[in-house]
Amino acid sequence: MKLFSSLFGNASPPTVRNQTSPQAQAQLPPLEHYLALAIRNSRALTPRGEAVVADYLRDFAQAPGLRPDPAQARARDAADLALNIRAAELLRAPLSPRRTLAAFAGELHRNALLQKARHDAVVSMRELCREMSLALANTGDECAWCRDNDGRRFSVMEDPNELLARHCTCAPYAWATFHPAIKAFDA
Repeated sequence: MKLFSSLFGNASPPTVRNQTSPQAQAQLPPLEHYLALAIRNSRALTPRGEAVVADYLRDFAQAPGLRPDPAQARARDAADLALNIRAAELLRAPLSPRRTLAAFAGELHRNALLQKARHDAVVSMRELCREMSLALANTGDECAWCRDNDGRRFSVMEDPNELLARHCTCAPYAWATFHPAIKAFDA
């Protein structure tokens, strides 16, 4: 009777499992953490430059594809100009003539977004699998370590950003991504 009632009577709808559990959510550092790491690890900025660029990114960085209203766009243009004028005092060494300090700050922001997304994806993978595999975008710009380790399996307990920081020399950032490693079925 219990089987019959469980199959047909008062059956509750199936529950959908969250993408990330509360424990996994607690392991997800905020974007500010990755911005601070990107700024500090760039080694291109003076200590004062690190503070100014951090403030600039906090005030004007936004997700790609969002259009600010005209007043925000004017404020950002003014901040870009002010930041670029102060570049000489904020940088340890000058940037190439084609790169502005505002563009460099944008690169740091994109780097932080990529590192956060990579880390968050691996934290969610921990609920699904034990291993992740390295996959390349095949742009032709990958470093030797990435090419040699394409398809290699790593434990999902490893931090992908630390792994790439230790070994990857792709510029300006790592082209590799990590995916859940799936075992091939035995024939």
